[in-house]
Amino acid sequence: MKTNGIIRKVDGLGRVVIPREYRKLHRISLGDPMEISCLDSGEIVLKKMDMTLALEELSGEALRVLSECVSGTVLVSNLDKWLGGSGSDKGMFIGKDIPQAIKSKLMRREDYSIIDINEIGDASLRCDRRMAIVAEPIAGDGDVFGAFYVTGSDSVSERDIALIRVAAVILGNSLQKF
Repeated sequence: MKTNGIIRKVDGLGRVVIPREYRKLHRISLGDPMEISCLDSGEIVLKKMDMTLALEELSGEALRVLSECVSGTVLVSNLDKWLGGSGSDKGMFIGKDIPQAIKSKLMRREDYSIIDINEIGDASLRCDRRMAIVAEPIAGDGDVFGAFYVTGSDSVSERDIALIRVAAVILGNSLQKF
C-alpha cells in the first residue's frame, strides 16, 4: 500500500481524524456512513459506503405502493441520477442526470415544485407537452440521500405530494440507520 506521509494518532476513544484534504477529495461529509474492514495482513481499510444501492433496495417497495396510489409517474433519485420509477413517463427520466436547479434545492432540504418541466432548462428533459413535477428530499439527520418525485399533466395534487412526502420521511429515517 502506498503511503503519503500523513500520520494521525488514535485518541482516548479510539478515533482517528480523516484529513480534510481526503474528505474533500472523496466527498466525505459529516454523518456519511463509513465501512471499516480489516485485511488478513492487518491493514485497516476505511471506505465510504455507496448509499445508492441501499436507496434502490429500500425504495423499490415504496415505488410499487406509491404507483398504486398516485395519479402520475413516481420516481426516485440519488443526488446525481434518477434511479427508478413507475408510471408512463418514467422512461424520460431514469438514468438521466438530475438538473442542477433541482439538485441545489434538494441539498438545502427544500421541496421542489415546477408546473412545466420544460422550464428547468435541461435539454435532456424536453417534453412535447406541459408536465408538472414535484420533488421531496429523502433526508436523514445529517444527509440528503436523494428524492421522491411525482409528475402530472398540468399539476400535482396535494394528496400525491403528501404521499411522496411521507414516503421520503420514512425512507430517510431508514437510510439514517446505515
